[in-house]
Amino acid sequence: MTATASIRAVFLDVGETLLCAHPTWAHVISDVAGMHGAPITPEALLATERELAPVIASRFRDGERHTTSLGKSRAHWTWRYSEMLSSCGVSDRMIPAIAQACHARFNDFDTWVLFDDARPLLDELDRRRKQDGLIVGVVSNWEEWLEPLLNHWDLTRHFDFLVVSGVVYSEKPDEAIFDAALTHAGLTRSESNLAIHVGDSVTADVEGARAVGVRPVLLDRDGRYPPERTAGTPVIRSLAELPRLIDEARG
Repeated sequence: MTATASIRAVFLDVGETLLCAHPTWAHVISDVAGMHGAPITPEALLATERELAPVIASRFRDGERHTTSLGKSRAHWTWRYSEMLSSCGVSDRMIPAIAQACHARFNDFDTWVLFDDARPLLDELDRRRKQDGLIVGVVSNWEEWLEPLLNHWDLTRHFDFLVVSGVVYSEKPDEAIFDAALTHAGLTRSESNLAIHVGDSVTADVEGARAVGVRPVLLDRDGRYPPERTAGTPVIRSLAELPRLIDEARG
């Protein structure tokens, strides 16, 4: 039995899994705000983001989805930046211009960089694709420009398919986006346990995958989640740990 005999497909998230804003999203916003004459520290932005998190979670539970169109994305992110900027004491007259500039910066390919452990993992999965027939795909909440971004980083060649919320009009944790991935992988719902999905969000990635029977793996690089939030879910701190989990999943 080969190492991937009982795992036929691996689905990977992109944001905060393969790619991240450099050096962090908070530094990017701090830099943009400073250029507009509103100095804010990354630490202050992190604090305001934690305060805003329950509001964002509530809107998400109520069905708000923001990556399924460019218009929804712009509305969501400029609102989010505006709320953080306001909490950091930026004057109301300055906020709209800074929020729009932040949105533009995060839509710039040069804002995004690969995690150090991403390329080695993709090379190892390539080996397994050739040797064992493993199917590897992207399942990501991102606007329709994700494929050009992946091309920019020469990553598209590592995947058999891309399922992007801005293209399929369904966003994790909704079942339809995972169903699309299963279809691309040649798997039915009854075979969904033959797929692993890796991502950094308990709500979007773990709960979404589990709802359709896909095996979730949580990538928690910084130990954000307490044990009670991850009970029963394999947790890794680095993508370098994923091949071992694939091997352990063989039956």
